[in-house]
Amino acid sequence: MASKAQNIYDDSAFFSAYGTLPRSQHGLTAAPEWPELRQMVIDKLPLSDSAPSLEGHRILDLGCGYGWFARWARDSGAAYVKAVDISHKMICQAKQFETDINDSRSHLGSSSVENLTFEIRDIESITLSDHRERGSYNLVYSSLTFHYVEDLARLYREIHSALEQGGRLVFSVEHPIYSAPIRPGPSWKTLQEGDQDRKIWPLNCYSDEGWRVTSWLGVDGIRKYHRTVETYVNLLLESGFTLTGFKDWAPSTEDVAKHPEWTDERHRPYFLLISATKY
Repeated sequence: MASKAQNIYDDSAFFSAYGTLPRSQHGLTAAPEWPELRQMVIDKLPLSDSAPSLEGHRILDLGCGYGWFARWARDSGAAYVKAVDISHKMICQAKQFETDINDSRSHLGSSSVENLTFEIRDIESITLSDHRERGSYNLVYSSLTFHYVEDLARLYREIHSALEQGGRLVFSVEHPIYSAPIRPGPSWKTLQEGDQDRKIWPLNCYSDEGWRVTSWLGVDGIRKYHRTVETYVNLLLESGFTLTGFKDWAPSTEDVAKHPEWTDERHRPYFLLISATKY
């Protein structure tokens, strides 16, 4: 039996700090990796009015947070979206957003949309292989959640069972180069070359998989499970998936031109984006 994951997002101080992040306040448009993830989601989808359509899709969003992706999928035509998260506070916030949206639609004379549901579930121990959800989904999506999961092989198998034949998994995690260093990292270091300072990323312990304990948003003791890129991919293949997309995400030169504060992020990938298909 898989262990229960840490639920740091229900810590009041952490949840409050998390709400100040741009992606918390502005959603997908403030997530710099979203354009690449979106392309993985819509790859080979038919066009409707010159825009990709998720019409007829049944989608599962694992680690949904505030529900930004789930609402985007619903608004892109999905027939049904189930969004789950371990955090009671996250689910309450996602439901509050839905209430606000439905109130706005009602004020404009539009009917509310009921094909989106939110549930509190721990994906570390979630079961998707029983008769109720087996083969139920066309797409399983997850953003920056799998690095909290210890038994990823089990989760991959559950997702594989929940997908129909030809169904797809699209997810992002913190890049293992970012998650690898043991404390006191990760942080940038400065290397002096003559009269110039050069920033470097202090990579260590990359091949030593396991828990990392970090501080983030002013809160200590946050646990994330480091695994190599090789492990992320090989576990997928062993679970019956075919790898269909892969991206070491770092800001492009165009991104840096718009956001000079991202210059250092060009030195190492920040996110790992993967898509896979059940054949």
